[in-house]
Amino acid sequence: MTLPYLETVLHALNLDTTQGRRTALTAGVISYSTYVITRYFIYRLYLHPVNRIPGPPVEWIPFTGNMRTIIREEAGVPFTWWTEKYGGIVGYHGPWNRPRVLITDPEILKEVLTTRHYDFIKSPDTSEFLIRFLGKGILVAEGETHRHQRKMLNPAFGVQTLRDMVPLMSVPAGQLRAQWFNELRPNEWTEIDISTGLSLATLDVIGIAGFGEQFRCVQNAGTPRANRLADAYMGIFSNDFSSMRVLTFFFPFLRHLPTPHNLQVKRYLQWLQEDSRQLVERGIEQYKKDPENMPNHLLGLMLREVDETTGQHMSVEELQNQCLTFLAAGHETTSVALSWCLWLLAQHQDIQDELRAEVRTVFDDTNMEHPMFTDPLHHSTDFRAEDAKLPSYEAINQLKLLNNVCKETMRLIPPVPTTSRMATKDMVLGAHVIPKGTFLVISPMVTHHLKSIWGEDAYEFRPSRWDEPAAASVSPYTYMPFYAGGRQCIGHRFATMEMKILLAFLIRDMRYTEIPGMQFKKKQQLTLRPVPSMQLRVSKV
Repeated sequence: MTLPYLETVLHALNLDTTQGRRTALTAGVISYSTYVITRYFIYRLYLHPVNRIPGPPVEWIPFTGNMRTIIREEAGVPFTWWTEKYGGIVGYHGPWNRPRVLITDPEILKEVLTTRHYDFIKSPDTSEFLIRFLGKGILVAEGETHRHQRKMLNPAFGVQTLRDMVPLMSVPAGQLRAQWFNELRPNEWTEIDISTGLSLATLDVIGIAGFGEQFRCVQNAGTPRANRLADAYMGIFSNDFSSMRVLTFFFPFLRHLPTPHNLQVKRYLQWLQEDSRQLVERGIEQYKKDPENMPNHLLGLMLREVDETTGQHMSVEELQNQCLTFLAAGHETTSVALSWCLWLLAQHQDIQDELRAEVRTVFDDTNMEHPMFTDPLHHSTDFRAEDAKLPSYEAINQLKLLNNVCKETMRLIPPVPTTSRMATKDMVLGAHVIPKGTFLVISPMVTHHLKSIWGEDAYEFRPSRWDEPAAASVSPYTYMPFYAGGRQCIGHRFATMEMKILLAFLIRDMRYTEIPGMQFKKKQQLTLRPVPSMQLRVSKV
């Protein structure tokens, strides 16, 4: 009797244990489901203060907010729709229904970008992503660290520095012009990959004007591994619109999985770290040998700077972080802007002809056959403006149409069409409560196209508008290709002069037109690169 009884008891106990596990599992599922529904649906879609701000309804796919529309359309298009419908401050929802606020009202933008700009930071996820290839430089730094870095770097971007850099910037411009020009035959059109050439040339500009080194990216175009920096940036900034990229919006951890793409990116990032370190170490060695004769490139100027408070120079790590920032941001945005600029000029032959005529008034005597531009074995970085009869900084800046074409290009197609910030405290913007942790989105792509500011032809390429009162007096919080306030791009003068010099060299004796049937989309990754890579037909003039 004892054994059957014991078996019965044990069996009953086993059933109770199983039922207990099932009960606990059920309770856990219900608890987790309640948490998800409460946080990601009820709170974010109904109770969060941002929902009181006018904006579009979320779409039918769960957890995606308004991302389906944002991903499907060209950069900035949904934001423009919403601004026109709801006004200068719009509430919408990002991945996992997270509330976001789009701001285009100039007065609120002034508060965010200038008056209280240290109350708004990049989100931790954004910073972590950018640091991988930008380093912990000025674009990622926040608060007191940013203020200190900007103070240390300001002298490197002054007007006198830019005057000295005109011949340095001209070297890659002349080399790219020579390469394209030599591909052309008289009275024939040749199809050229504009975007790739410009990416290589602007990286060469950063090499020579930033570090006093010739990367020779243009001259070694098409030769794999000739320059690891070029290979790395071409890979990192490639037009990748795979499903995996879309999924990383919702699951950032996916970029850390050991997929072939992620492993390749990891190699690229390693190259950037190694090569940027070598650039800095060579610069430091040169500076120690002869500090008085250190060239006035960006690295040389940074090496000279001394912190007034501590009396210390920048550390190797600080220099490397800033160099990574200049390498990436300094070449990518300018090449993107120039790609779209030549595309716009290809569509407007009358403006292209007028610009060419103006450029020739100061560049006509320039020796385009100087060995610095045409000889692949020429290694001198001690290149003076008079060697090739280059125009001065002032002469280039006085070219009115050149200036207007560059400004109009960046108005119509800003290289970085959107950016985001995160509120560090609860606050009120306009008439709306913005809780701590809320994402704020700023979009020049919208403010640059407002018909209330620019007129009914806001979407047209018309450089002459910059000679008119409306554009000439536009608010810095409406026209902001380099953003505005305390976080305005410190290198905006450098980038503008670089763009002018490259455009002048490339338009002087070459004509551009579109390839019939070929169209390009404006899809934002880090910048607004053309998709596919910009190609145009080119001929000699």
